Amino acid sequence: MSKAIRVSAIIPARNEEARIEATLKALKRIPLIDEIIVIDDGSCDQTASLARPLAHRVESFSQNLGKGAALARGVKRARGEILLFVDADLEGHARLCGPLLTPVLDGKAHMTIARFPAPRKKGGFGFVKGLAKNGVRWLTGSTLDATLSGQRALKREVWERFTTVPPGFGIELGLTVHALRSGCRVEEIPLPMGHRETGRDWRGFVHRGKQFVAILRTLIHLWRQPA
Repeated sequence: MSKAIRVSAIIPARNEEARIEATLKALKRIPLIDEIIVIDDGSCDQTASLARPLAHRVESFSQNLGKGAALARGVKRARGEILLFVDADLEGHARLCGPLLTPVLDGKAHMTIARFPAPRKKGGFGFVKGLAKNGVRWLTGSTLDATLSGQRALKREVWERFTTVPPGFGIELGLTVHALRSGCRVEEIPLPMGHRETGRDWRGFVHRGKQFVAILRTLIHLWRQPA
């Protein structure tokens, strides 16, 4: 493995003051990571100030622009040839992201995606995940279980050929379809991870409703694009 290869971890975060410190401390335990970049997506709390002592770079948006925009800014600021995307709410489970990097660093995959265990509690009714999974299969012919996972490692070249970055919840779906259509080797890695889960309450349904709309819009856009 060449020492010239650098790994940049990019964490998009919005109002994660209760979890960001634990997530970053866990990431710092992974020896393969060379730099940690946090993009504060218009938080109204202390997310950015808590992240600064633990990250190599923290940048804040003045307003909420969406996860896709945050990741795009993080990639622009990153120096690494390998990118590791990590959700800010993983807390201690972020230390388990190391296995995502190995296949990419070894040249066995262009992108890896973390596949989480089944959720501990019932959330929605599977509409969002089902739409994403079926959409990827319709558009690429490939079947993946973790199409919406925010935990993934990829070569920078995969991102740089990504011409249209969905600004919000559609980012993971768009990146997955783009990689598969480009002939990239995409590997799902089962990891015993967990993060904040939404329940079957009003807040949870609103969140999943926004996800569903964003994913549907992304699928329509991808369907209109030539493969």
